[in-house]
Amino acid sequence: MVLKKTNILWNSNEISKIFNKNIDKDWTCTGVEIDSRKVKPGNIFLAMPGTEFDGHNFIKDAINMGANSLIIKESLNITKDNLNIIKVDDVYKSLILLSKASRKRINNSKNIIAITGSSGKTSTKEMLGHALSTIESTYINPDSYNNHVGVPYSLANMPRNTNYGIFELGMNNLNEISILSKLVKPDIAIITNISEAHIGNFNSIKDIIKAKSEIFNGLRSNGYILLNNDHIYYKELEKNISKSKNYNIIKYGFNKNADIRLIKRLVENYGQTLIAEAYGKTYKYKINLDGEHQAINSLAVLGVLLISKCNIEKGLKNLTKVSLPAGRGKRYNLMIKGQDTVLIDDTYNANLSSMVASLKTLCEKAKNNRKVLFFGEMRELGAFSEDLHQKLYGYLISFNIAMIIFVGNKTKNLYKLCNRRIECFWSENVDSLSKEEISNLIKPKDFILVKGSRNMKMEIIVKYLLDNFKGK
Repeated sequence: MVLKKTNILWNSNEISKIFNKNIDKDWTCTGVEIDSRKVKPGNIFLAMPGTEFDGHNFIKDAINMGANSLIIKESLNITKDNLNIIKVDDVYKSLILLSKASRKRINNSKNIIAITGSSGKTSTKEMLGHALSTIESTYINPDSYNNHVGVPYSLANMPRNTNYGIFELGMNNLNEISILSKLVKPDIAIITNISEAHIGNFNSIKDIIKAKSEIFNGLRSNGYILLNNDHIYYKELEKNISKSKNYNIIKYGFNKNADIRLIKRLVENYGQTLIAEAYGKTYKYKINLDGEHQAINSLAVLGVLLISKCNIEKGLKNLTKVSLPAGRGKRYNLMIKGQDTVLIDDTYNANLSSMVASLKTLCEKAKNNRKVLFFGEMRELGAFSEDLHQKLYGYLISFNIAMIIFVGNKTKNLYKLCNRRIECFWSENVDSLSKEEISNLIKPKDFILVKGSRNMKMEIIVKYLLDNFKGK
């Protein structure tokens, strides 16, 4: 889905100017890598410092994998024939310099897009990548590389012939997105939604709104802002937009005041057909992702296509080919006692709004089939944790969840509450759940949702189910 790269990403002349270093011989590199295990022949390897590991300890591994050049700290003494070595005071700062130079060399592009939000960043990015790749050369940041290392790493690897660049920006605290947005310098900024994700690191939801609004700090003058008009915090977000930079605000959602409005959605066995209206024109298209939240996310894609003044129908048509990474709501078929059973893997993360969205999708797809939830606690909620977990009770009842397996200490009180109305089980962690117990709990024709915060390791349950019951 990403564009076909030219063989040369950086050359020695560019590297010399970026780092203000004399380089004696001519050479080129095909990519920038910070993980020695992922190095490919012809890559530059940056020996990055880390909280657990130091990249300098893996230099030999990087060389064995085919790195032709190294960026290392000044104090290290390495000499090796046919290996280009750049010594710097700070390896991380060298990554930042590369990212800035990469952004600068495609300065004429008007199609650099940044996405943030409490959920929906990756799926929106994937849809955008599929739509735009049919129009022009398109680059998206890999996986969920959306933090202080991932974003500059993604920028440093952006090919020089990029027409559309798509980057998701994540955060855990204030002032993080601001730094990333100033690196990306987007022409288009998208905020998918705001919820209590990571609220344990903040004083209130207003601080989260402020943190997400930092995406505007790097947005170019006369740039475009796409906002989900359905969310209760829309007005608060709007207040944080500078009036002096002549930004163009486009609202999307079900809301009757939206510029891009979802009129109708037809749920199908796989995916959904959508009808949207934008500026007096109707668009009908299909996405192969489930859930009302994904339908809303697709409106942001339509917005970018409209801004770009490209072949909109061609871009929308490619949304039928989107596939989400593991843990992002991906659906699998299981076979239990000879009968089809459905597994939804949504284990990448969890907060209140994403939890509700996933439960809605489960209910919508399961129809009259039994609905089973493996629920790992929502982390990083701090003093708000108990209240936010309790808020799920009404949804679990209204969506008629037949059985819930709670995992984690923060879910215990919710388990006790639900146990009065729903068949429930509780486990301190995933490792405490016996595989035999999991097998005995699920039944043929079940629709099973597995969801929880990243460090709850709920993917272990998914792997067990796939290893033992995967169907065709």
